[in-house]
Amino acid sequence: MDKESGRVDCRIGRLTILSFALARGVTNLPGLVISLLLIEIGKTFGVPVGIAGQLTTASSILAITFAVLMGVASVRYNHKTLLACGLLLYVMSASLTYFAGSFYLMMIFFSLSGIANAMVYPMINALIGELIPIEKRTSAIGWTIAGLALTYLVGALAANYVSSILGWRIALLLIVTPITLVTLVLVYLMTPRIRNDSKNAMSFSGYFGGYAEILKNKSALACLLGTILGLATWSLYLVYGASFWRQVYGLSRGFISIVMVILPLSYIVGSLLAGRLTEKLGRKSLSALAVVLLGACTLAAFSAPFALLSIGLSTVSSFFAGMMLSVSTSLTLEQLPRYKGTMMSIHSAATSMGSMTVAILGGVILLFSNYSIFGFVMGLIGIIGALIFFQYAKDPTQTEIR
Repeated sequence: MDKESGRVDCRIGRLTILSFALARGVTNLPGLVISLLLIEIGKTFGVPVGIAGQLTTASSILAITFAVLMGVASVRYNHKTLLACGLLLYVMSASLTYFAGSFYLMMIFFSLSGIANAMVYPMINALIGELIPIEKRTSAIGWTIAGLALTYLVGALAANYVSSILGWRIALLLIVTPITLVTLVLVYLMTPRIRNDSKNAMSFSGYFGGYAEILKNKSALACLLGTILGLATWSLYLVYGASFWRQVYGLSRGFISIVMVILPLSYIVGSLLAGRLTEKLGRKSLSALAVVLLGACTLAAFSAPFALLSIGLSTVSSFFAGMMLSVSTSLTLEQLPRYKGTMMSIHSAATSMGSMTVAILGGVILLFSNYSIFGFVMGLIGIIGALIFFQYAKDPTQTEIR
């Protein structure tokens, strides 16, 4: 280990990448189950789908708040420890939601998963930034995104099966808890511990230096804003996609669970191709291209005249979403090399803000209009995000790699 920098001078193994991929997958599991069973949850508590969707809003608010705090914690505390604590919090949230007797309690308990997300997601990317050479980071992030999609695939099938037999409450508990505990063991055993003794001597103001650097960096701000808008467009599928296909086209929950298998497969392909395409197009150009195509496909998918066309366009959207998240995360990670933990914590807040945006807009638009208008608005938002990436973001590593 380099005593001055605190970095680990070693090559991490495949099991370490696997533990990161599983941890990234866990971040989407609670939201997946809620999305697939949103109608049943609404019926249980006597609220419409638009209101039930605000579970995501509450979770996102806490995720954003704690992501900002994590920017400080990531400077002071070990990234591996913070990652493990976040995983335990997912288990706690899933356990408590089982006992929720009202929609308000359900919202409070589910919101704990937002805090967990603020701890887990940025620490995965920060550890990748610390442990993996720069030229391999986009590929490593792509594998974690693929892990997210694979977990999503398994979770969708499991959620439909378990909820059909035992109900939505036990589905959330039985799906989230075992996967999270296995992931926690892998993370603990396979992730090298990075020490940095200089943190102990850092002044109070030093912990907030990363925020000041982000606010002064136009490219970093562009990456964050582009992420918010791009993730908002993609989150439309995650939060309201299942309800859209069920309510507009009359598809069964069982059929939707099959769709939820197809989308992650497309997402995985997109995330894994991102590493190769980055070498040819660069992080900035590929981020903008992926987001604009995601937005365009979303415009069409939510206005499609029949279900199969909508699902086909959504599959293409999923491909570009996987690519977008992999390459834009890598681009954001490289903006401030000295403050990877802080940058990734704020990036986590940006992704949560994207989810919150679509949940809030959905609650409003669906009360007064329809899914077609909703899809048009979110597609347009994605296109605006692409323009921001293209116009204002910069890739600090482009000259280094080329």
